[in-house]
Amino acid sequence: MKEKLFIFIFLIIFLLVLPNGNILTSPVFAQDTASPKSVPRVVLVELFVREGCLSCPTAEFCLEDLAWEYGTTKVILVEEHLWGDGYDTTETNARYDWHVGSDKKGTPDVFINGLTKRLQGLACDCVEGNYTCYKKAIDEELTQPPLVELSAVKTPHPIPLPQGEREKTKESPQGEKEVGKESPQGEKKEGEESPPGQGEKEEEKVLNIIIEGTVKNISDTFLKDLAVCGMVSKERDESGLYCYAQDIFPFQNIPLLLPDHTFNFKFTSEISLDQEDDREKEKLHFIVFVQNLKTKKVLQAFYIE
Repeated sequence: MKEKLFIFIFLIIFLLVLPNGNILTSPVFAQDTASPKSVPRVVLVELFVREGCLSCPTAEFCLEDLAWEYGTTKVILVEEHLWGDGYDTTETNARYDWHVGSDKKGTPDVFINGLTKRLQGLACDCVEGNYTCYKKAIDEELTQPPLVELSAVKTPHPIPLPQGEREKTKESPQGEKEVGKESPQGEKKEGEESPPGQGEKEEEKVLNIIIEGTVKNISDTFLKDLAVCGMVSKERDESGLYCYAQDIFPFQNIPLLLPDHTFNFKFTSEISLDQEDDREKEKLHFIVFVQNLKTKKVLQAFYIE
């Protein structure tokens, strides 16, 4: 009897000290403990400037330096020129008006993730103080968990489109027109003669790039009032033209987005290039972002490699 009891106790102890578990652990309850894929927050910084603005160079210097320091996996800077300074576009002026509305206007004007944070003018007269101010605002946004995951790719359009003929969505808050309507700049009434010299102008070379991607709700709440948008910026060596906006796409409204659901989008860029310099293509940068049309806050941005 004692021998049987001894053997029984020995077996229990042996099973309890087995590697990788014990007798009380059942494989039925084993779970995958791998952490979900981490989606980093990418901050969109929009700097609205104009040529001749005396305080703009300070903002340009600070933000261009920060953009280089963080890289496009964390911060995307787009400089948007205004008010007929030679580098502005209809879209950049319309986007600024849409953001600001009836509020005070002036340059430099910085929007960090849309209206999440607006910094108009300069914080102080010294460069270091403004650099610190911009960096603090960016860092605050980088700590916020993203609600959406954004991805996109770009490919050349197989058949280049005539200028002004790309597909457009319904009227956008940023001033885009309805589908099928030409840009006013290229409109001409029947029978109307061209201004002197216009007929002799060489046809502009237009670059069309197709951008396709997805927006995925990675939060546990329903997301509404969202739209996806995109920009093409051009890189130059001069400060203020580090990455200035060349094209802004019309918004594409996203229907109510349930958790773990995805929305597909597609844009076609329309960029004018110098006839003799195809190297300009290498200086173009493409980004997309998701923005709330009511709060005007940007939820996430993505730089397309």
